[in-house]
Amino acid sequence: MQNKLLPDITVKNVHILDEKFYKDRGIKAVIFDIDNTLVAHTEPTPPKDVFDYFELLNKWGIKFSVVSNNTVERVDSFCKDLGVPYYGKALKPRKKYLKKVINEMGVQKSETALVGDQLFTDMWGANRMKFLSVLVTAVGEDETSFVSFKRKFEKRILEKNEHKLKEYKGDGVVE
Repeated sequence: MQNKLLPDITVKNVHILDEKFYKDRGIKAVIFDIDNTLVAHTEPTPPKDVFDYFELLNKWGIKFSVVSNNTVERVDSFCKDLGVPYYGKALKPRKKYLKKVINEMGVQKSETALVGDQLFTDMWGANRMKFLSVLVTAVGEDETSFVSFKRKFEKRILEKNEHKLKEYKGDGVVE
C-alpha cells in the first residue's frame, strides 16, 4: 500500500518545476491541486506568481489544469480567471475527474504529471492513473483538522521511505 502513496519526485515548491523537468520526462500536461500546493488554503485567489508560472507553462507548450477535493465554490472562485479546465469536489484518489481533465486536454496518461501536497489524495490518485506523481512541500501551515490528522500518517510514511524519495532541485538536478 505504501508504494502506491509515494511520489515519483518531490519538490520544495511548484516553481522549481522548470521546462527541463517537463521535457526530460515527456510531460505535456500538468494537473495541479490548489490548497497547499499552489497557495495556502486560506488564499482565495491566485497570486501573481501563479499567473506568471502558468504563463511559463504556456510558453513551454505544457497544458495545465486544476483538480481539487475542495468545494466547487472554492475551486470556481480560485480558477475563474486562470482560463484552465478545472474540477472541484473531485474526491481524489478517485479517477473520475482525473480522466475527464486529461481527455479535455487531449493528452495520454504517460504525458501527464499531477502536482499536489498530500499522499492519500494527490499521490495515490496520480499513481492510480499512472501519471508522474510530484509531491510538493505544503505551502501553508493553517490546515483543516482532518488534513492535519492525515499529515501525521504521511510524515511517518515519508520518513520510513526517505531512502526511496527523489527530490528535483531544478536545472535537471535530481537527488
